[in-house]
Amino acid sequence: MRTKTTLVLATAAASLLLAQGASAALYSTTKVEALYGWDYEAEAGAGFPIDTEEHAILTVANATGWTYGDSFFFADFTNLDQGHEDEQDFGSTHAEWNLRGNIGKATGLDLAFGPVTELYVTGQLDLDRNAATRKTTHLAGLSADLAVPGFRFFKVYAMYRNDESAAADGSSAQYTAAWNLPFQLGGADFSFEGFVDYITEEGDLEAQLLTQPQLVWHATDNLGIGLEYQHWENKFGLEDTDESFPQAMLRWTF
Repeated sequence: MRTKTTLVLATAAASLLLAQGASAALYSTTKVEALYGWDYEAEAGAGFPIDTEEHAILTVANATGWTYGDSFFFADFTNLDQGHEDEQDFGSTHAEWNLRGNIGKATGLDLAFGPVTELYVTGQLDLDRNAATRKTTHLAGLSADLAVPGFRFFKVYAMYRNDESAAADGSSAQYTAAWNLPFQLGGADFSFEGFVDYITEEGDLEAQLLTQPQLVWHATDNLGIGLEYQHWENKFGLEDTDESFPQAMLRWTF
């Protein structure tokens, strides 16, 4: 376990050093989203409660890029108006911080091939906090930027994953794709964006598939109105605990 943790921390540190090799950010974008969903899976396949059927979520996210890499951070604050006095409270916080260090820029090598334009070493921390859970998940691996016609970006990741929860004995792998496709319809600006995660089995946890594509109408440079669709197979790694539903979304970007 110590060797695995050291590997993750070393990869994250390398990503941080590479990403911050330039003195100033090339770009930095922050967005705040308010989402509301009404058909969450509230019970696991075994019948015990794991969530509430309705979620009001406030998401804060930031993407920043430097010459030698980039970072992405977001935090979801869910149903925080609920109290913390009984075990059925599911007000929670989920946060992820991903750092990527550009291998080609750091070494001076041209690593582009096929659709791959850049290669990165990457490290990530996932944090989950609620009345019943305090969990940290460590991830480390490689990432690539792909040149896909029409897309603002298309990123892929392959990472070693270590979930600290008691049910997750051992380790797993996580494969992620994230994208942003801008387009116009009737003179209005839209984007189709989102991510998909595939996580392999880990201990007693089943393999998971989670995707959250979004369709956003950019009413102004700052204001976005849209719809997010969440599809999660084996939610939290629990067998036969699946959900699929839309969520209304309001976004402010600055």
